[in-house]
Amino acid sequence: MKDWLLLMLRIATGVGLAYWAGHDKVFDPDARQAYADLLHDGGIPAAGILTILFGVVEFFGAFFLAAGFFFRQAAGLMLLAAGGSAAIQLIAFDQEVSVLFTYRDLQGLGTGYYLVALVIMLALGAGRISFDAGRRTMQAD
Repeated sequence: MKDWLLLMLRIATGVGLAYWAGHDKVFDPDARQAYADLLHDGGIPAAGILTILFGVVEFFGAFFLAAGFFFRQAAGLMLLAAGGSAAIQLIAFDQEVSVLFTYRDLQGLGTGYYLVALVIMLALGAGRISFDAGRRTMQAD
């Protein structure tokens, strides 16, 4: 049962992060520029490079996370990205912590939900229904 729950958590978190956090930063130049401008206005240095880095990690890392492929590495990178995003929201834009736990119709869950899910997944691992588990089984044979 635990492995099925971990699979559902990995898929839900991975799809949510890929779609709501990373997709536009990778595939939509206007959205990427808007995010970079937002970071620049908040006083974040190297906003353009940071936007691309966040987009790549959030989009592609989310698929590794969902599949359980190089799970710990992907989850760690995703946790760093989500933590950085939360820090930017709280420090650069002087927002309340409650903003991290809000649901926005077109933007999905707030960063705080993803932080909690990533910490839980890092603590519990990918589970037996993952590519990593399959790789370990194949190496043992």
